[in-house]
Amino acid sequence: HSGRRSAADDDDDDDDSASSSKTEKKKGDSLRDATGIRPSLHPTTINCVAEALLLRSQFLLGKKQNKDGQEITIDTSDPQSEPLQIAITAAGIAMAAIDRRKAAAETDETTDEFPTEESQTISGRVVGVVMRMRELEDVLITRVNGAKWVGKYGEEESFGVLKKECQFADETNNVSDDNETSLETIEKQLAETIKINPLLRMNRAECLLALFLSTVEQPKLEIMGVDMPGGSKVDFIDSDQLEVLMGDVAKTAENSTHS
Repeated sequence: HSGRRSAADDDDDDDDSASSSKTEKKKGDSLRDATGIRPSLHPTTINCVAEALLLRSQFLLGKKQNKDGQEITIDTSDPQSEPLQIAITAAGIAMAAIDRRKAAAETDETTDEFPTEESQTISGRVVGVVMRMRELEDVLITRVNGAKWVGKYGEEESFGVLKKECQFADETNNVSDDNETSLETIEKQLAETIKINPLLRMNRAECLLALFLSTVEQPKLEIMGVDMPGGSKVDFIDSDQLEVLMGDVAKTAENSTHS
């Protein structure tokens, strides 16, 4: 803020500080409304997906209950977990993040809370990724394996995957093969790595969201002819990684343009 005061400001000196900060907050919001530029929803969504990955890791490593003593239901491959319960858990992670944003907005004038439409978009994406987590992970590993430079330069972790995951998928051509012992060992190692390595966890969350947006959300929205708040563009991953994740999507789009 420039610190300039108007006559109206001088008249309002007797107002309490809460009312004053509310006025400043409104000014910030109206400025954002005037420019039409809203903060990206992707960072919050990525953090939520990373939290879901952490929760699943804790579950796979034997922590079956959360801090409130309730059973953790986050893994779609767990036969004991009902899909509805998994969706409720995922939505709960999103709502907690949205509530934290709302609380921050009350004390920080540079932050504003998510309007209903944006909150629904974040929740929908988090639930969408979590409900398809295993399938998206299979696609992620397949695409990383398809880019030979990733293995050559040992860049697997920048995509949030382990070298062993890629090697196992490459050997069996199917991440869900009958080789239960090897798969179980890799699952445990992955869970431990996700738990202790926040960077790998965040990288994996980014890639899973990118795949969800490009393979699930965007095609559906195109058919329906609608847009989501802030759009569905994958603008949070660098171009080399994007090429690996979206290679076939980009080629398909290019072919349809030239056909």
